[in-house]
Amino acid sequence: MRKSRFSLPFVLLSSLLISTAVLAQPGGIPPAVVAEGEAVYNQYCATCHAAPADLRTPPRTALGAFTPNSIYYALTQGLMAPQGSALSDAQKLQVAQYLTGRPYVATRLERLTQCAAPLTTLNLEAATNWNGWANGERSARHQPATGTNINAGNIGSLELVWAFGMEEASSARAQSTIVDGVMFMGSSTGNVYALDLATGCSHWTFLATTEVRGAVSVVHSDALDKTLVVAADNSNRVFVLDALTGAKLWHADVDPNPYARSTGSVVVHGDKVFVPTSSIEVAVAGTPTHACCTFRGNVAAYNLNTGEQLWHTYIMEEAKPAGTNSAGNTIFAPSGAPIWDAPTLDAKRNRLYVGTGQNYTRPASATSDSVIAFNMDTGNMDWVLQTTSNDAFTMACTGGRVHPNCPDAGPDLDIGAPILNVTLSTGKDILVAGTKGGVVFGLDPDDNGKVLWQTRVGRGGALGGVHWGMSFVGDIAFVPVSDRSAGGTEELPRQPGLHAIDMKTGERLWYAEVPRRCAADVSNCIDAYSAPASTTADLVVTGALNGHLFAHDQSSGALVWEFNTLQDFATINNVPAKGGAIDSTGPVFSGDYMIVNSGYATFGQLPGNSVLVFRLAR
Repeated sequence: MRKSRFSLPFVLLSSLLISTAVLAQPGGIPPAVVAEGEAVYNQYCATCHAAPADLRTPPRTALGAFTPNSIYYALTQGLMAPQGSALSDAQKLQVAQYLTGRPYVATRLERLTQCAAPLTTLNLEAATNWNGWANGERSARHQPATGTNINAGNIGSLELVWAFGMEEASSARAQSTIVDGVMFMGSSTGNVYALDLATGCSHWTFLATTEVRGAVSVVHSDALDKTLVVAADNSNRVFVLDALTGAKLWHADVDPNPYARSTGSVVVHGDKVFVPTSSIEVAVAGTPTHACCTFRGNVAAYNLNTGEQLWHTYIMEEAKPAGTNSAGNTIFAPSGAPIWDAPTLDAKRNRLYVGTGQNYTRPASATSDSVIAFNMDTGNMDWVLQTTSNDAFTMACTGGRVHPNCPDAGPDLDIGAPILNVTLSTGKDILVAGTKGGVVFGLDPDDNGKVLWQTRVGRGGALGGVHWGMSFVGDIAFVPVSDRSAGGTEELPRQPGLHAIDMKTGERLWYAEVPRRCAADVSNCIDAYSAPASTTADLVVTGALNGHLFAHDQSSGALVWEFNTLQDFATINNVPAKGGAIDSTGPVFSGDYMIVNSGYATFGQLPGNSVLVFRLAR
């Protein structure tokens, strides 16, 4: 029998749900629960959510579109866990039900159909594989014609063949990996699934410690003579499974800092597993009593076969007392610079590259908002190229509030999109980095990251600029730009859409504005490209925050196809699902199939919990 995921004692939870069932009208909740939830909201939540001045904070009206389960999860394990720590489990349930107007569901809804035959082998060399977050070590996010049959001529014949609902979620944040017709995917509940791509039946399920946000990598170990699944969960634990059975071989906890998290996908090269580390302390700092801050960005390497840690590199010195804030709490610095993108590998130079975020406190470090090159064998930082200096920001700074943990807010201009590692048609190698500040840089990997060119593709801001990921084919980089109004260079025009850049020169070849599909009366709908792009031989496909999936012609940027995910979906796992904002993950292509995640409620966007599997009509 599966153990309960919830920390609330069974008797208390049962009594609350029974009272809900007895007293509530269909779809409603008891008046007493409404009153208690409203009181909790007004005391603990309304200061930020009643009338937020910062776009990163969803307003009260947007919270009503969440599910009560997802709000409870956010307050216990998710982004709002630091704020939720002041509440009892009963209070978390009350406020979740008050905000959504729906009862909390205590029992698991998910039902999976077991595949008739077990997995016995996986072809890691199959042309149709999309392995890991970027389908290759160079972060290209490209599937050539040998790997997909989908192109500009037939994309209009795509049909939705099945959908999967993420349970307890208002976001679908785990991108799929496809290997030999098997779909490997993490989830908000911590489950890692191995599903048959054609039918959705389940080969196996593994339960991690908590949410698995990143894409998994599937690799073969010669030493173990096994095919392995490698992933990390939101507790910053890396783990390795037998890809055929789901049995765990080993795990390791990366960073002992209590606020460390794994957002960026792990990558594997040879027998080395590389794990980037992000942090939730950016949100914890919004609590006035928090002594900010102690987290510092880091990358660790592990032996694929044994789990032995090979190296662990922090990108700044350990935080030390650097004064006190207006509340009398100690300030610790330097801190921050989380790494929330997947590393990009460079076998030729034995390096891996990451982009980093902003500092949390001042004095700032020289490694925030930077591209950093690590030696894969030693973990030494070979070079650092900083794109924005002296940038310190936490959620204490949102809305222009006077807050003891934010005496001087920076612009918050991370590099969150993985670095592109490109060999141009000229034979020259180049790195390409995009920032939330709306600037794309061409860097020389052989000259300490020297800037070869830089191109502005928007006014940028804390919500992008270039947010989650780019793609490239040949000499051309395809750059989705959000350009939401959130602290960017306001005197410049917004350029939300898709930009094509010649990486030899930095010249912008074309710009396709994001198609406007938001209805005027939908406050949390946004016409912007924030999600990463993916490419086929002649298409650039990406999702928008308005919930639509768009395919553009590579040569001109012309719109050739679209699909509206803002609808309810019947699912193969019995979990009610709907589409929402498409953000943080991009389309995955494999043979006749395209897989897309829809729903991302963070930052006041449209919630949803759907994974959609399309196939060319037969």
